[in-house]
Amino acid sequence: MDRPRSGGRAVARLRVATFNVRELLDDTVAVREVLRAARADVVCLQEVPTHPFARHRLGDLAADTGLWIAAAGPEGAGTAVLAAARVDVRAGVVRALPTARRRGWKPVRRRGTAEAVVRVPLAGGWSTEVLVRSVHLGLGADERAEQVARLLPGAPAGGAAGPWSGAPAVLAGDLNEEPGGPVHARLGTVLLDAAEAVGSPSPTFPARAPRRRLDVVLVDRRLSVTSVSAPAGFPTASDHLPVVADLLVPGP
Repeated sequence: MDRPRSGGRAVARLRVATFNVRELLDDTVAVREVLRAARADVVCLQEVPTHPFARHRLGDLAADTGLWIAAAGPEGAGTAVLAAARVDVRAGVVRALPTARRRGWKPVRRRGTAEAVVRVPLAGGWSTEVLVRSVHLGLGADERAEQVARLLPGAPAGGAAGPWSGAPAVLAGDLNEEPGGPVHARLGTVLLDAAEAVGSPSPTFPARAPRRRLDVVLVDRRLSVTSVSAPAGFPTASDHLPVVADLLVPGP
């Protein structure tokens, strides 16, 4: 059991990964290798298969990588949260985010979020609960602005339900916007960009020749970031690269 200390206070290590798996249309063996190499406690996925005849593939992926499904479902519009066995999942839910039906004559992909409240072992007990959200925001700037408004504390349908409404939050996923954009700026008022916090921001898209940093882990300022990295050598797994962040979570 991890028992590091920060300023004399016991803290627990929590590793969070985010990965857009592009409907598992690429090298699924490589996707599994990415998740095994990440050795994450909580994995936020985007673009998991949503077709009724393909939903079982998420369960197969979780089982093959030693994880289990903490939150997934149609309302999440392809987002999911997986958890390792050592993680205590206190709650899990998926919900839709506002999405226009069409942009011009083209149908618009539905958007949603998968959310889980988790805690990890700490000195014979458990850490404080942490709300982890997997998100995949829209392609349009106006769409993203409306969606992120639902994710901020105090927003309608925002925050965790019930006793976890004040829990430290981690938001991880594909924002479809690079740092410096309005969504990043708005989220930055309440959350910290983990990669920037440790000085290791790296582009994540497209995977074979990354030029844009679309995939991020954003964390509550009550949590500490110790490192951010990406499992290397898997450019065929998806069109996005994964991001893995190591965090320190205080005791209750």
